[in-house]
Amino acid sequence: MTRMGERSVLPVLAVLAFLAAALSYLPVARALRYATIAFFRHPATWYVALPFVVLLAFLHEALVRGLFYAALRRRVPVGFGAPLAALAGVVAPVAVRLWLFPFPAVPWPLVLGQAVVAELPLSLALCLLALGTGRWLPGGFALALLWTARIVIVPTFRGSPVPTLEILAALLAAAVVALVLHGPLTPHREALEGLS
Repeated sequence: MTRMGERSVLPVLAVLAFLAAALSYLPVARALRYATIAFFRHPATWYVALPFVVLLAFLHEALVRGLFYAALRRRVPVGFGAPLAALAGVVAPVAVRLWLFPFPAVPWPLVLGQAVVAELPLSLALCLLALGTGRWLPGGFALALLWTARIVIVPTFRGSPVPTLEILAALLAAAVVALVLHGPLTPHREALEGLS
């Protein structure tokens, strides 16, 4: 009975760990004086559109981590499904990110590159979340909460280390999800190790 209770709480812990890690660059940047943090400073239309953004996050996860990832896992060799689904899962968040958070003073290839490098580990973390829980729904909650935080929290960055901090936080998010879901991911890891 304890085992069943532990299993039911793991997705919640994994989502919370994902959010804490993915957003950890904000308090670190603030502590290092590379950013100031404000709340609800975007135009009012952003907050009116927030339910739509949350709905799109769930739809994105249902398509990418639900349908596409499930199809990939049946068709590609063990170990290839998550990276391919992670690559596919980067497209929409990068596009939305470039649209909502433009940096006109920075050359667009640099902004695009940083967005892709930051979103790829987050997408991989969502794949691990889907694999470890057996459902796309926890990833939908994680992505919806992440985008809600991105809209509600308004950082003002000063200094070039912030993109590096964000990338490190994204890498940490993937590692933390793998750590929290260590038990449920073990059979998949053993299957992958059995091929080598």
